[in-house]
Amino acid sequence: MTAAADVAAMVLGAHGGARLARALGSVAWAGERIVVDPAGRIDAATLPPTVRRLESVLDLADATDARWLLLLGEDEVAAPELAAAIVDATPSGAAAYRIGRALELRGVTLRLPRAPIRLARRDTARLHVGAGASLALGTPVEQVGRVASRLVVEEAASLEEAVEALDADAAALAALLDALGGRPRFWALAVAPLAAAVPVLAARGGPVGWGRWIAAVLAGYRAFVVQAKLWERRGEGGA
Repeated sequence: MTAAADVAAMVLGAHGGARLARALGSVAWAGERIVVDPAGRIDAATLPPTVRRLESVLDLADATDARWLLLLGEDEVAAPELAAAIVDATPSGAAAYRIGRALELRGVTLRLPRAPIRLARRDTARLHVGAGASLALGTPVEQVGRVASRLVVEEAASLEEAVEALDADAAALAALLDALGGRPRFWALAVAPLAAAVPVLAARGGPVGWGRWIAAVLAGYRAFVVQAKLWERRGEGGA
C-alpha cells in the first residue's frame, strides 16, 4: 500500500476557514481529500482545487475509489508520522483501525482514552456518532487493529473562538446524526454531556487544573447542544 494512492482523508466540515485548512493540510499526503458537509455550511468554492465536498453521508463506498478511509474532525490535525504509521499497520490484515487522540491544552498534550476507529476499509466503513458526540467509523468487522500515531485536537485561541467553533461543530454533528437516522432522546440530554466530559478529565499527561475543567465543560456542553440541535432538526422535519 502507498499512502498517497490508497487513503482518502475525510474531514467533517463544520465552520470552515483556517481550522478546516489546517485539518486538510495535515493530510496533504493522502491520495484524496474530501470534506463531509452534512450541515451544508461549507462553500465548495473556498476549498482547495483538489478537495471535494460531500454532502451525502449515507454511501461512503461510492464516495471514492481509495481502499482506505481516514476520518478527522475539523478541529483535529494528523500527527506528522500518521502516513507512515498507516503503511506499517495495514499489512496486519485488519479491516479497521483505532487511532488515538490527544488534546492540546495550554502547551500540554493530553492523551485522551478510548481510541476510536478512524481508519477503515471503504467497503466496510460507515460514519458513526457516539453518546458523547464522539466521531468514528462504524464497521461490522470483529478484527480491529491499532495505528501507532495520533490525531491532535487543537486548542482554540480564545474562549470566544471556542464557543463559536462549538456551535458549528454541534450543528455538523446534529446534521450527521439526523442523516444517519438518529433519534433525539430525553435521556441523551443528560448522558451525552457526561460521556463527553469524562474523557477530558481522565486524559493522561497533565494536571487537572482550571484549563482542563473548562475544556471538559465545553466538551460536555457541545454534546448537549448536539442533542438540542437534533431535537430542533427533527421538529422542523415533522412540522
